[in-house]
Amino acid sequence: MNFTDFQTALLDEIKVISGEELEVFPKKLNKNNGVIKDAMCIRKKGEAMAPLIYLEDYYSQYKNGVPLITLARHMIKLYQEDIPKKAPTSLKSFNDFETVRNKIFCRLVNYEMNSTLLARIPYRRTLDLAITYYYHVDDLVCKDATIVITNEHLIKWKIGEDTLYHIAWENTIRELPCDVERIEDTLRDLMTPEELEEISPSDHSDSDFIPMHIITNSSRCMGAISILYPLSLKKTADHLNSNLYILPSSIHECILIPQHKSYSKQDLEQIVTDINTTQVAPQEVLSNRVYFYNRGEDTISL
Repeated sequence: MNFTDFQTALLDEIKVISGEELEVFPKKLNKNNGVIKDAMCIRKKGEAMAPLIYLEDYYSQYKNGVPLITLARHMIKLYQEDIPKKAPTSLKSFNDFETVRNKIFCRLVNYEMNSTLLARIPYRRTLDLAITYYYHVDDLVCKDATIVITNEHLIKWKIGEDTLYHIAWENTIRELPCDVERIEDTLRDLMTPEELEEISPSDHSDSDFIPMHIITNSSRCMGAISILYPLSLKKTADHLNSNLYILPSSIHECILIPQHKSYSKQDLEQIVTDINTTQVAPQEVLSNRVYFYNRGEDTISL
């Protein structure tokens, strides 16, 4: 059974099990970088909110032999037990800008990869990227959920992009401060004790060793925007006594490398391309380009 047939069959199965109690319908979601995700919306009749349950994992389970009726029952159970039955309190006054203004933040996305998305949302260009805006749902039920700010929101709020930018930028710097650490420290946090034991203390004694750092924000989510924070790059550049190459490893973080004669533009861009191809989900890719930070001028360029 291909995915389209699976989606139809699952929909029918859920309707049979739930009867007239629930409304169920498929939906395609446009994610970052043009990525489209298939989901199932389930709600009680009359409810304003329709929780989204992604179908990719369900289809994988079906191909591995899990019966369709089991998947349908699991999806209904997920809705009944774990999905909120009412709108989070933080969303009830979403049309009131004064209520939501302190939870609107900036993030970076690729400009060319998101041309369709950018046609309907406020943004501003920088490098080969675009600064866009999102609302963070500060609610115990929908913890860490976000809403992309669209042009329609600005019309309802009766504000322009310039006002939105300055408010979101101040919120971002204040609430999500920059975090820079050595890449080996980041990797150590992800490694098991057995893997740590395999690291030799002499691994970094080579005179050719070039220190690398990860720059992100305090939440480590959508933290690539931190390369634009005032003085965020200059502090690291001064510490390393060097200009910096900036490798955009995802929308969540970037890698900082001190300028070094052994690296060519082609080498660096190949590193970024390899990371994006093998380590980063398509919707989390930021760019295949490499940026250069001039610490004397405090500027970033391609």
